Amino acid sequence: MGDFATTTSISELLPRTLVGNSITSDTAGANIFSRHIDRAENTVRAMIGVRYDVSAFRVGTTTTNVPPLIRTLTEDMASYYFLRGNFAQDGGIRQEYFDDFKNAQKTLEEIREGKQALLYTDGTEVAPRSSARYLTNTDYSHIFNLDDPSAWAVDVDQESDIDGTR
Repeated sequence: MGDFATTTSISELLPRTLVGNSITSDTAGANIFSRHIDRAENTVRAMIGVRYDVSAFRVGTTTTNVPPLIRTLTEDMASYYFLRGNFAQDGGIRQEYFDDFKNAQKTLEEIREGKQALLYTDGTEVAPRSSARYLTNTDYSHIFNLDDPSAWAVDVDQESDIDGTR
């Protein structure tokens, strides 16, 4: 079982993909689900971990819940990973879930950039890290393009220093 999603939730999203259509009757299939959940969760952590303390999001904890959007995005990504491996030759199925996968990635980028709110089940907003460095340029002054490229030149003294050492 993952932190953001469960093998049961994936089996419900992808009916008839397990032998006997249950986690208990197809432990090998459940293990594959679990592996893809781990991959999806790692992607989610990498995408939004700079803005939020994702270690606080755990399935089944009493102090906090996984924000529903994080659960949904993780399930969409894990479903795509599973189907990509199992239906590599069926482009229609892959494309349908690939669209969900790309939308999940786009939403994660918006969450990371602060353009999309992240809410708990009760509607309260998840507090961002207080010391997070956001991936925006609102409070960062870059050093590129400070002067015109036509003003770029090698210092005359540097040229003579180089000539003197040869």
